[in-house]
Amino acid sequence: MKNLFLKIIKKEIKSNILFENKRVIAFYDTNPKTKGHFLVVPKTYSRNLITIKEQDLRYCFSIARKLAKKEMIKQKADGFKLVVNNEPSSNQVVFHTHIHIIPSTKLPN
Repeated sequence: MKNLFLKIIKKEIKSNILFENKRVIAFYDTNPKTKGHFLVVPKTYSRNLITIKEQDLRYCFSIARKLAKKEMIKQKADGFKLVVNNEPSSNQVVFHTHIHIIPSTKLPN
């Protein structure tokens, strides 16, 4: 059975794609924590950080860092959070490895 992210990868569900190549897809979260919140998802299935292959993990984090820098500039953000939920107790809802990149700005004094 295909999970939500596999359906996005296969273009069965429309998404607002930020970046895509043969190995990963990055798209904006449909329920963002902040403006510019996006996900980086490997196209090769793994449940989460426990099961992902090392080379896929490194590649996803590399892409996440590059895209986060660009999104910080675009959103005029001071920084970003990088979040990976693993298993239901950590609030993982879609069981396909994914990295949340959440731009953040300094709170006014």
